[in-house]
Amino acid sequence: MIIARSLFALALLFLFAGCSDPHGGRQEITGTAKLKGQPIKDGTVSFEPLEGQATRASAPVTAGAFKIPKASGLVPGKYLIRVSAGDGKTAINPVNADQPPGPGGGTNVISKELVPASWNVNSKEERSVVKQDDPNNFDFNIP
Repeated sequence: MIIARSLFALALLFLFAGCSDPHGGRQEITGTAKLKGQPIKDGTVSFEPLEGQATRASAPVTAGAFKIPKASGLVPGKYLIRVSAGDGKTAINPVNADQPPGPGGGTNVISKELVPASWNVNSKEERSVVKQDDPNNFDFNIP
């Protein structure tokens, strides 16, 4: 009888352990990013922890939208937001007579940053990620 109760208790322990959050409290993050009222065509958004959280993440912005899946998401807490988007036009090694072409025939590109420094390198934008019962949808409208 004691063995049967012990086995039952052990089975319950494994059952409840299997029901725990496999993502360690990480939350899915979704949102949009607009620059001067227009969706950012191609860029990135990053979330950097401000309260000692063990998670940080970046996501591509495509056609104004971004998503960080729960498996690689963020634990609740406050995060610093940085948004980046380049013009995709500024060549590193343009092909001309004065300069030889770079690797790949002169098609290397360093983009001019389109997002103001106040949303990028000097960002003070903060957002709070909350527990899973609440949505973590962020819409960034950059002037």
